[in-house]
Amino acid sequence: MARALILSLQPPGGGGVQARRYAKLLPHLPGAGWEFHVVGPDPRLDAVTPEPIDGQDRFCHYSRQVSRSHRCAIRKNRRRAGTPLHLWFGLRQLIHQRLERLGGHDPQTHALEGLRTTALETASAIRFDLVAGICPDFRVLEVARAVADELGKPFVAIYDDPYGHREKDLFHPAQPERQRAVLAAAAGAVFASPLTLTRYREQGLLGSTPARFLPDCFEVGETPPSAARTGPPAPGVPIGAAGAPLTLFHPGNLGPWRPIEPLLEAVRRWHGEGRGDLRIFLYGYLYEAAKTAIRCDPTLRTSIRVHAAVSNSHSHQLAEAADAVLVLIGPRHTDNLPSKFFEYLPHATPVLVAGPAGNPLEAILDALHKGVYCDIESSGAIFDALVALQRHGGSYRDHQRHNPDAIGAYAANRVARNWGAAFDGFLAARPLP
Repeated sequence: MARALILSLQPPGGGGVQARRYAKLLPHLPGAGWEFHVVGPDPRLDAVTPEPIDGQDRFCHYSRQVSRSHRCAIRKNRRRAGTPLHLWFGLRQLIHQRLERLGGHDPQTHALEGLRTTALETASAIRFDLVAGICPDFRVLEVARAVADELGKPFVAIYDDPYGHREKDLFHPAQPERQRAVLAAAAGAVFASPLTLTRYREQGLLGSTPARFLPDCFEVGETPPSAARTGPPAPGVPIGAAGAPLTLFHPGNLGPWRPIEPLLEAVRRWHGEGRGDLRIFLYGYLYEAAKTAIRCDPTLRTSIRVHAAVSNSHSHQLAEAADAVLVLIGPRHTDNLPSKFFEYLPHATPVLVAGPAGNPLEAILDALHKGVYCDIESSGAIFDALVALQRHGGSYRDHQRHNPDAIGAYAANRVARNWGAAFDGFLAARPLP
């Protein structure tokens, strides 16, 4: 059994997107001949909604080097805004930020030092064959490379996100010489998006370093929980007919980099044309301008409801109950493959993806016959996608039942085998001198 030591600022158990990606893989990697041991900040100190995972005690090694200002920010964000505890921890956060600036303390550097120390402590107790780091933050890759050098082990760079500026079809890598140096020292590199991998090759950042695209995955062995529909069908209106009710579920935060104004305009048009009952449930943070637009428009208020984030298990119940899962990709992020798309693949629920042209998810969606892809900046395209779901949602559900093998390619156990094969290939191509 080979073992890899993985450094990450979002370790499994932390509740973030990257954390969830690896939490799903960890139990299945031993079947592929590998164990991943992940080092990162303690999620009890560093995550708003920490969620225990299978094998956490075995595979996760946590650092407690989390700055006081960050600890207070996490505790503040675990409380409802405006409550006494929310205000108290907010005040403490400001005080510690001021003290840290006066003392020259950098929270990110402090966290990275904790990663390095914990990684070396873990390596003194467990034999590892390889050391890897996960970007973002790019400095994690540099720390992981240094740990690998100190241990005399090969190093692998993992890019869950690129390091640089993205603007639709353009990518401007940050500090390209530093990135070339890290990748030149790597036995291999893994990318969470095929477009990011292509861009790194085109920019000459990879050189001769072997690289693989490995997608996100979904949990295996879970039967999608049964749940009642979130909205009753309109009397006498058959599913798929004009006027049939349509309920969409969106999990996860929506910042201004994922603008929903075109979606709001499509909702207004939907009601203006009398298309029927439309309900959109957003679970998680929503940027203030969008909340204000919904609050001030009676038409939007009747269709769009904003709720606090929910647990992963509850989110699956909501996905099963909806007529479609809504996935939004920011206009600048042409290379982004949102985890939420893969997370809910076991459900027969269709998916409406609104994103930029050229995003790799469009081809995946079409190949799986899983739903509709449209331009996130076009209210007309979003409206047409809603109409398509209203008319053809049943056909997507039927296709899922008759096409299990294509969906199964993204199951955690099969993706874990690809990770094991990739790491085996990296070690074979660049053995340690």
